Amino acid sequence: MRNRLSLYSWALYDFANTVFSAVVLTFYFPLYLTGVTRTNAPLGVITTLAMILAGLAVPWLGALSDRTGKTKFYLLLTTLLCVIFTALLSLFTAVPFLMATFLAACFFFHASLVFYNALLPVVADESKQGFASGLGTGLGYLGVLFSIPIAQGVDSLFGRRFVFLVAAVLFLVFALPLFRWVPERERSKAPLPQREISDIFRSVCRKRSLLFFFTGNFLVMEAMNTVIFWLVIYMKQVFEPSPVHLMNVFLGLNFGSFVFGLAAGPWTDRWGSGKVLKLAVASLTLTILVLGLVKDFEVFALVGILGGGFGFAGIWTAGRKRVVELSPPGEVGGYFGFYNLTTKISVVWSLFFSILADRWGFQAALLSLVIPSGLGLFFLGLSDRLD
Repeated sequence: MRNRLSLYSWALYDFANTVFSAVVLTFYFPLYLTGVTRTNAPLGVITTLAMILAGLAVPWLGALSDRTGKTKFYLLLTTLLCVIFTALLSLFTAVPFLMATFLAACFFFHASLVFYNALLPVVADESKQGFASGLGTGLGYLGVLFSIPIAQGVDSLFGRRFVFLVAAVLFLVFALPLFRWVPERERSKAPLPQREISDIFRSVCRKRSLLFFFTGNFLVMEAMNTVIFWLVIYMKQVFEPSPVHLMNVFLGLNFGSFVFGLAAGPWTDRWGSGKVLKLAVASLTLTILVLGLVKDFEVFALVGILGGGFGFAGIWTAGRKRVVELSPPGEVGGYFGFYNLTTKISVVWSLFFSILADRWGFQAALLSLVIPSGLGLFFLGLSDRLD
């Protein structure tokens, strides 16, 4: 019973941190900042900077959690700092303050994920890690369905500024079960030199299956992070839907990802993480191609919900288990740090997207994402063949 409680408490953290991801990162802050500045470039710059800074830090943070055995403690610290800076977004309206505070909140949000992911082997053995990862992914998207209507109500009653305060409170509340019921990781017994970032980097370079996996993941995340961040603004600019239709598509995509997240976990345990990951990336690539060509909003919505739902959920679910499988014993934190490095610094295309959108239009910008997604699928296929 205790093991089951710790697994569900771990998965619920995905629900909690998606409140920040959906309400602040994906929906309200992009609309808020672009509405104030009347241009896309500042948003692209600040988001790129936040993720690059986090990406440079997370390999060191992951190795630190291996060395000290304080993974849950560091997760608590980064979660609290993210919550504090998110709440501060509600206090002031000056653009420089908003950008600096958003930068800090994003940094600690992304840093927290390496510690959260490194706790996966604590709550599930190898035969159940796909299920646990899929449950977390599904609950994460359920968090979107839960938090966005609340954010809408707060926005209409009290104003957009207070949405960020409510998001911070919800993040903290639903994160608490993890800190209560998930046990701490054991400190690694591996010799200290194996814990260094340089050794992890050399290990990745020596083993081609690892090198191709992280290269493929980097390229896929270039496409996926860009889609997640610009989707709402894309729909608003290209189709000009009513706020109700815009919200319905956003929630529909997250409901589809919730369903596919629950399904992708057992599929990953049954068919293998590599196969499910490649299927999910193929789905994302094809979906991007179709979405960049269609001109009917209803077709756009249907394709996005089905193809994008499986793509998003499958990539997160299978990707996390794949890292555990490829990591040497006792070094999962360091390798999740490297995984998060490829995830967080994969934001160059987001800045490129904003430039393309301003110069040649949003549809051309979206179609450009087929390039990193397709190349990522190619490298992931090479990784599987060499493993």
